[in-house]
Amino acid sequence: MVKKVVWISSYLPRSCGIAFYSEHYIRSLKKYAKKTGKKISFKIIAHTDAKKADYPIIDNIKDKNWHFKVLKIIKKEKPDIVHIQHEYGLYETYRDCNKRVIELIKLIRKEKIPIVMTYHSIYEKLTKPHANFVSKSLKQLNAGIFHEQYQKQALKNNIGWAPENVYVLPHGSREDIKLNKKEVRKDFDYNNNLIVGSAGLADERKGFRTLIKQWPKVVKRFPNAILSLELKPHKNPATKIYIDKVLEEVMKNSVSKNIEFIVKNYGEIEFYKRLISFDILALPYKSESQSGVLAHGFAVATPAIVTDIEGLGAEIRNSKAGIAVKKRQDFYKAINKLLANPKLRGQMSRNAQNYVKKTNGWNIIAKKTFEIYKEFW
Repeated sequence: MVKKVVWISSYLPRSCGIAFYSEHYIRSLKKYAKKTGKKISFKIIAHTDAKKADYPIIDNIKDKNWHFKVLKIIKKEKPDIVHIQHEYGLYETYRDCNKRVIELIKLIRKEKIPIVMTYHSIYEKLTKPHANFVSKSLKQLNAGIFHEQYQKQALKNNIGWAPENVYVLPHGSREDIKLNKKEVRKDFDYNNNLIVGSAGLADERKGFRTLIKQWPKVVKRFPNAILSLELKPHKNPATKIYIDKVLEEVMKNSVSKNIEFIVKNYGEIEFYKRLISFDILALPYKSESQSGVLAHGFAVATPAIVTDIEGLGAEIRNSKAGIAVKKRQDFYKAINKLLANPKLRGQMSRNAQNYVKKTNGWNIIAKKTFEIYKEFW
């Protein structure tokens, strides 16, 4: 018997980390099902710019009744389970604090359909509106999925009670990326340069300008070091403003000749080629719950330096595949430390491979997800 999942999320080709996450997640679930002889199908309900979804209907900015339209499709599809990918901005409607998500969950439960929700914006300390949303939603869900254990442990202090329906599954990493680092670096004409790279959606929170400002301190010690910045644009008007700010920072930098600046809507394999070409992946984020870019970096075994915040720091401690920096102004010190120690970089690279193999590979995430689903269907 084929089990049907209705998946609610942002989706491709939308330039959104959760859209890419969902594509990888669904692909891994299908692959695992095929390998284990299970049968599963998916119907994807997503936003109006998600042309690859089965139902690109969510317009949470303009449509106050989007949740009723979603419910109508769910009633039509009659799934065995509904899985929601949650991030506040995806469902915020006229500053309703995601009230319509809670209403949707209640309406689905009335149909006696199990609901699982993956929370992508959980922090050690939740604001009052976020704590209220998490508490209300977990009381209605069959299961909630967090990415980090510390997020689950902090729940009681945040919402005043300890839910028993919370599971922890890290952000998945692909296990099947087969790229030759030397060949890729040759294609990029990196030769004997030391490459420190940062990549991802163009957003002020990513902290690329901090890295640029500190780059002269790296070049002073390593004249052959190149900072490679690859920014992916998206439709938010703030994107162009931020890209212009980053470009201005590059142009006025004293070592601009040692900075590579690329704005490109890259494809998946091209993105992995960028990541594997780096000696170090640098993520000087100002704020973040967790990072898909870091998970992709693990997939190609690139050592990472991250700001020690939330899931970024937790994943580095869990994997031992990099350095978590307490103060962003000290990022260059961690970069210099790793550039000076190829043996340490090699060990961190092996740690990343081991982490994907034993902990956060998509096959492992898929298996654990099926175990969660089985409890309710």
